Amino acid sequence: MGSVNITLADGQLGATLQTNDGVTGIVITGTTETGGYVQGTPILVTSMAEVTTAGITAAGNPFAIKQLQEFYNQAGDGAELYVMLVPPTLTVAQMADNTNANGAKKLLDFAAGQIKVLGLLSDDAAIAGGGGTITVTNGLNADVYTAASNMKVMAQAYFAAEKPFRCVIGGTNYSGVASSLTNETSGTTNNRTAIIIGDTASGVSACVGLLLGVVSSIPVQRKISRVRTGSLTNTEAYLGTTALESTGGDATVISSKGFITFTTYPNVSGYFFSGDPVLTATTDDYCKLARGRVIDKAHVLAYTTFVQEVDDEVPVNTDGTLDSGFCKWLSQQIVNQINNTMTANKEISGVSCFIDPNQNILSTNTLAVVLKVTPVGYATNIEITLGFQNP
Repeated sequence: MGSVNITLADGQLGATLQTNDGVTGIVITGTTETGGYVQGTPILVTSMAEVTTAGITAAGNPFAIKQLQEFYNQAGDGAELYVMLVPPTLTVAQMADNTNANGAKKLLDFAAGQIKVLGLLSDDAAIAGGGGTITVTNGLNADVYTAASNMKVMAQAYFAAEKPFRCVIGGTNYSGVASSLTNETSGTTNNRTAIIIGDTASGVSACVGLLLGVVSSIPVQRKISRVRTGSLTNTEAYLGTTALESTGGDATVISSKGFITFTTYPNVSGYFFSGDPVLTATTDDYCKLARGRVIDKAHVLAYTTFVQEVDDEVPVNTDGTLDSGFCKWLSQQIVNQINNTMTANKEISGVSCFIDPNQNILSTNTLAVVLKVTPVGYATNIEITLGFQNP
């Protein structure tokens, strides 16, 4: 007896991959609370209510709560934040040490590649109170500079493991002398790390939570300093113990040396970040946090797409070179994925992929792919010629 059998085909629509671009994490000095949070425990929260449920309170951890509250003031409930409080015996340099199993590495591994921007912040007062030593060198807690160097190694290791992320370190114990800061745009090549100088209250800390809140609420191509996004949620801004408005041109000097800090604009209310530089020369393709976030997203998309091709059969010509039709087909797979996920959302301006059919894959067992992304531009400096006209 005759029949008709129908099989449903799957995977034909080219569905886009989801990369959870706004997921952030923070490692910060804190303490174990009685019947509550235990030091060194990585957790994931999505609101201040969940922070409370996790046993972190203002009474037991006021330093951490301030940062977490400022994060959610900026990002809003629902934003995913990985959190780990570490004891004051752990300096920010030790947090960033890739060989330290109890530092940032522990939170990153717990998140399993989900953290796209990581924040590190030490409570220098608690460290000094616990017998530690805080030394101010070149305008900051010397451990901050060491942490940046350590983070270069850690970030590279996770990049090699296909789990790229960027890091923002709190520039604590700012001396108040902007000229003494190291010029991070000269001779430094640490383009996965940034340092934030400035806080929402007078003191020696830095507003890492606030910055992460901005990152969590904007697309990857957007700079944290974009004015059109609106002013930050804080109502006060300080560089060390001095209100921003009383520091003269210090913020400009700090920014010019490659650090993130606060700024204001005449006739515009509120505070803004001065920019999003990372610790590298301005000629570096990834000298901005936004550019780094864009390339990291393209990295994850490219890896996730091409890992499906590992050890798959590849058609070749009689001379061992690749079939040109296959090269065009495979190139189009990643182009479509990035176009649908990033170009369509205006996160980039375009993408191209080239697979040279003349490569001899029979001899090398290696498929070479050239993938190029065209980023968006930024109107950082606007020059206006203004005058009268007589019509």
